[in-house]
Amino acid sequence: MSHTFSRRQFVASAVAFLFLPRGARAMRSPGLHPSPRPGITAAKVLTSDRLDGKADLIDVFDGVREIPQVIDGIRCQCGCATSDGFYSLLSCYEGDKAMAKICHICQGEGKLAIRLHREGKSLDEIRAAIDAKFG
Repeated sequence: MSHTFSRRQFVASAVAFLFLPRGARAMRSPGLHPSPRPGITAAKVLTSDRLDGKADLIDVFDGVREIPQVIDGIRCQCGCATSDGFYSLLSCYEGDKAMAKICHICQGEGKLAIRLHREGKSLDEIRAAIDAKFG
C-alpha cells in the first residue's frame, strides 16, 4: 500500500521535523517502558486554551489528562525519550514545548493508549500494542 502526501503535508512535516529537539529527530527509539511514578498527576498536561488553536488536539490532550498514571508508564517511540527532561509519553504532553503539539507519533501513541484503556486493557497490553504499531 503506498502513501502519498500533498505538497502542503510534506512541507508541514519537514518544518515540524526541523523544530524538534535534536534528540527527538531519531525517528524511532525503541527501549524499555518506564515505571509509572507514584502519585503522578496530569497537572502539567496542556489544557485546550494552551494548544495554540489546534482544536484537533483537544481530545487527545484531554484523554491523556484522564489517565496520567497509564501514559507515564509508556515510552515514547518518536525519539524524544532520549531528550533532557523527558521521562515518558506523559512528558510529551506537558509544558509549553509539549512535543505532542507537533509530533504525530506522540499523538498516535496517546490516542491508542486512551482507546485501549477505555476498552479495559492493562498497561502491559497497551505497551504491547504501542510497541507493535510504533516500536
